[in-house]
Amino acid sequence: MKSPVHSKRILLVLITIVVIVMSPVSVVYGQLPPQYWGHVFEGAYLRVGLNDYGVLGIEYEGWPYYSVGFQYPKGSAYESLATGWWGDGWSVFYDEAYAGFSPDDGPWGTIEDVIPDKWLDIVKYGYIKTCVITTNDEQLEITFKFGFMYYKKYLILIMFIKNIGLTTIEDLEVKKIVDWDVWYPTIDDYGNYWGMDNIRKPNMNLAVAFINSSLYEGSRPIYMGFASREKPTDYDLNWDDYYTRGIYEPTKVSLSYKGKSPWLEDGCPVYQWLLGNLKPGETKVLHFVYAAGDSLEELEKNVAQGFKMAVTIR
Repeated sequence: MKSPVHSKRILLVLITIVVIVMSPVSVVYGQLPPQYWGHVFEGAYLRVGLNDYGVLGIEYEGWPYYSVGFQYPKGSAYESLATGWWGDGWSVFYDEAYAGFSPDDGPWGTIEDVIPDKWLDIVKYGYIKTCVITTNDEQLEITFKFGFMYYKKYLILIMFIKNIGLTTIEDLEVKKIVDWDVWYPTIDDYGNYWGMDNIRKPNMNLAVAFINSSLYEGSRPIYMGFASREKPTDYDLNWDDYYTRGIYEPTKVSLSYKGKSPWLEDGCPVYQWLLGNLKPGETKVLHFVYAAGDSLEELEKNVAQGFKMAVTIR
């Protein structure tokens, strides 16, 4: 890395202490092996666990933060991501190389021996966590910026892919995967209703997983969603198409205008962007929103707000 890792760790601890003292966002630093260090952040509505490799989902040994991905409301009974399989991750393919990460598998490809550079910034609405990974072939710098708002039900992620090499990168492809398991183990299995919100909101690129309260006695409707500001080249609502280039026989299910879906399934959105060539010094940017809502209308509103906030983060 370009800066000393030890110095960064000291700086990170000091900044974390400042955040705890000065900000309404509650921050817990996970005492984990170095390659899996992360944070648990708690606001008025959400509790999320952020890994240092640009994804949600960390193991924190100690109640009430054990296995935190995305909780709304806050609490282990309302965990909707870090259940069963830690289903948040990304892959980048370029020339003949690739890089990727998911909490279950750790880093792979040209970053498997790389420890990210990371830091926290206090902002008026909460904080921004930044993670920077330089591939060990010295071709790409991948930066993740998480924006956490204390009084919002959404989390922003911006992904920057920069060519730091001396030659043009060809055939750049990016994939993002998010596996919602809404409120497991409250509903005793992984089944949720799934669909793309591309009939009601065709420009939102929003995949929705939700509980149907008529099927689960005592539960209330709850919606979780993942959206991309940039339209994906293709998407899949199934389990494959993550570790390799391209999308193979994708599953596509849309919500109706009334917000209903016939697909009760253990689904998992995989988004793909074919970004073409990347010249030396050039950067491609993708903006994502993870969101919750007590109705589909509220979820859509939260995603729209998240998109507006995301473009202000640099």
